Parts: sequence; C-alpha cells; structure tokens
Amino acid sequence: MAEPTKLFSYVVVNAEGVRSKGSMQGATKEEVVTQLFQKGLSPVSVDEVSKIFSLDRLKEINIGGVPLKEKMVFLKQFSIMLNAGLSITRALEVLSMQQQNPRFRTVLKEVLKSVSGGVKLSDSFAKYPDVFDAIAINLISAGEQSGHLGLILKKLSNEYEQKNILRSRITSALAYPAVLSIVMVGVVIFLMAVVVPQLKDAFTSFGTELPLITRIVIGMSAAITNYWYLLLLVVGAVAIGFRYYISTSEGRRVWDKVLISIPIFGPLVVKTQVATFSRVLYLLISSGVPILQTLELTEATLSNSWFKDEVSAMRDQVKRGVSLAVPLLQSQYFPSIVGYMVNVGQETGQLDKVLFKVAKYFDLEIKTATATLSSLLEPIMLVVMGGMVAVIVSAIYFPMFQLTQSIK
Repeated sequence: MAEPTKLFSYVVVNAEGVRSKGSMQGATKEEVVTQLFQKGLSPVSVDEVSKIFSLDRLKEINIGGVPLKEKMVFLKQFSIMLNAGLSITRALEVLSMQQQNPRFRTVLKEVLKSVSGGVKLSDSFAKYPDVFDAIAINLISAGEQSGHLGLILKKLSNEYEQKNILRSRITSALAYPAVLSIVMVGVVIFLMAVVVPQLKDAFTSFGTELPLITRIVIGMSAAITNYWYLLLLVVGAVAIGFRYYISTSEGRRVWDKVLISIPIFGPLVVKTQVATFSRVLYLLISSGVPILQTLELTEATLSNSWFKDEVSAMRDQVKRGVSLAVPLLQSQYFPSIVGYMVNVGQETGQLDKVLFKVAKYFDLEIKTATATLSSLLEPIMLVVMGGMVAVIVSAIYFPMFQLTQSIK
C-alpha cells in the first residue's frame, strides 16, 4: 500500500549558489530530497509542514483573483527570461517562487508541473481560463508554432500594459466626480437628518404658513429620519433589479446603447471599443493567427454588445470573401477612418502595421477624451452640489425672513 502524500517545505541552493525556498509534495522526506537533486538543486533543509493551521499553510490556499498588472509583469519577466536563453520550465520555476499572489503562485506551479510532464505551454495555460484568456492562449500557441514565443509574450505583456493604462485613465477621470458625489450625498443627508429636524419645531411655533419650499424640505426630512430603512430597502431593490436587468441579453443591449448615446461619455466609450478592436486585431494578425479566428477572439474582448454585433457581422462577411474594410466603412459605430486605414493596409500588405497605428491614434484620443470628461464633470458636480445645498439653505432661511418682516 502506497504511503500518503505529505507536504514538505524546503530550502535549496542552485548551481549558481542562489538560495531559494518552496514546497513540494511527496510520500517521504527522502523522496523529496531525491526529486530536488534530480532538478539540479542542493537541499539545505527539508521539513514536513505541520498539519496544524499555520500562516505558511494559509498562503498556499487557492483564493482570490489575479490582477491585470500582475499578469503583465509576469509575461514581461517570462519573455525576458526566454529571450535570455532560459528554458520554459526553469523560467516558470523561478517566477512561481517569486510570485506573491497566492492564486497566481498556485496556478504557475500547476502549469510548471504540466509542462514538465510534456504538455505544451499553451495547453497548460488553457486549463485556467479565469487567469489566461483565449487571446493569450492563442497567441502563446502561435508563438510555440513559429518558434518566437519570447517575442509573442513581450507583445502580450505590452497589450496588458496598454489595457492597464487605459483602465487607469478612465478610473482617474471618474475618481474626483465620484468623491464629489459621495460628499454631496453626505452633506444633504446631514442637513436633512440633523439640521432640518432641529429647526422644524421653531418653524411651526411661528404661527404662520411656511413657504412651499420649506414644507417640501421638512416633509423630505421627516421621510428620511422616520423611514430611512424603507428608503435603504428601495435603493437596494432598485440596485439589485438594475444589476439583474443588465445581466440579461436585452438589458445589456439597452444599457450599452445608453452608454454610447450619453453626451461626453458616449464618445469615450466608442473610442475605447475602437482602440481595443484595433490593438487586439493587430496583436493577433501580426502573430499569424488566421483572420476569421482573429475576429472571433477580438469580438470576445469587446465589452459593448453593439460593437460585438458589428464584429460578428464583419466575420460573416469576411467568411464570404468580402474585404474587412467594406463592413468597417458600412459600420454605424466604427469611425470611417478605421475602414479607410484598414483598406490601405490590405492594399499595401501591411495590415498589422496600419492597425497598430490606428490603435495608437485612438489611445491618444482616449487620453484627450478622459481629460475632457474629467474637466467637464467636476464643475457640473460642483454646480449640482451647490444647487442642492442652496435649496435646503433657502428652505431654512425663508421662514426666518418672513418672521423678520412680520415683526417689522
């Protein structure tokens, strides 16, 4: 009967004298030592990990996701190591030991085990679709077939870097307006829940009819203070209902249509989708992925359902032998410049280079659009915030003004 597998922690020194630590499963300590020697590592210490709960054991638990930035750094380091002449297994071994994210570390260890067993790198990554998307898998597969895996990984890391920059720009553009919104809601709640109730009795003791605006504010204040739990339930129900609605196919399409139709914000959404389309198309075509498969993968990367439909229709036309530039020029949502540029790229045989230039152009457009959006939203939010506070202050001031006039 085979002995049960146990978890051992170890400290080793490699051929260059670099010390590292890690963990490995094995039936006995001697078996683990043998495996380490077979990998060209000299064990310094090998100890069985206690079954008792410990912080080191907790770090091995497979929880959490893998942020885009961490995948970007991993791919960049991976490409550098491969281009420097390291083997895939050695590079994965080093990177898995350096990885701080528990989920990513576990995945890389499993990928290393799979590759060491003779499975292709792309097939090993494909086992973790929540970490490596279809585009990454197809690009890595293309890199394996062409013998330029290091170059492909570098391109993929650049794509992740650009995607991370794009997210950061949009987040930065919306951050200040979001903070202002929170402050505005907090100020209004404070005035309605604390200030107005304290002045209510004083207002009613005046013995005169209160102005309409004051009666409205007092009524809203009473609703907030007396039925706050109902208001929270209503807000929660609306939020849950909205989230459920946009999770449906019909709701998603309606919401996506609203997003691209909103003044100021809509053009930013369009430019983001076009930049993503151009960049991913360039990445796949320049790596040798067939055009129909490229369009299918590109469609999956787009977040707006209307743009997805456009790319799906393009794929159908290209499948029938139509030039890609034709549906782009006929598109309702893609700017005509994209179609014209693609047409030039197809005629000159430099479609990948043209798509790269289109992506760069729209990246700059997004940078300008996010700056414009931020500069426009800030004064709008300040005006709205000032207007709401002014209404409440006016409701408080008018009764006092009436009392002063009646005394005179």
